[in-house]
Amino acid sequence: MKKILDLIDVKSIVTLAMTAAMIALLFYPGQPNAEAQSLFCTAYGAIITYFFTKRNQGEGDGDE
Repeated sequence: MKKILDLIDVKSIVTLAMTAAMIALLFYPGQPNAEAQSLFCTAYGAIITYFFTKRNQGEGDGDE
């Protein structure tokens, strides 16, 4: 139960929401605004990169 609760945090919610929005954007039957699509893709990449490369406090390898 603890592992399931750990999965439901802000990082997971944002990641799942952004991924769902990206999938919806990819399968959208019309042609979305190119500037809005580009902006969303940039934000999606930045958020995913930040969340999955960020180290937790205290997990450093001693280089600090």
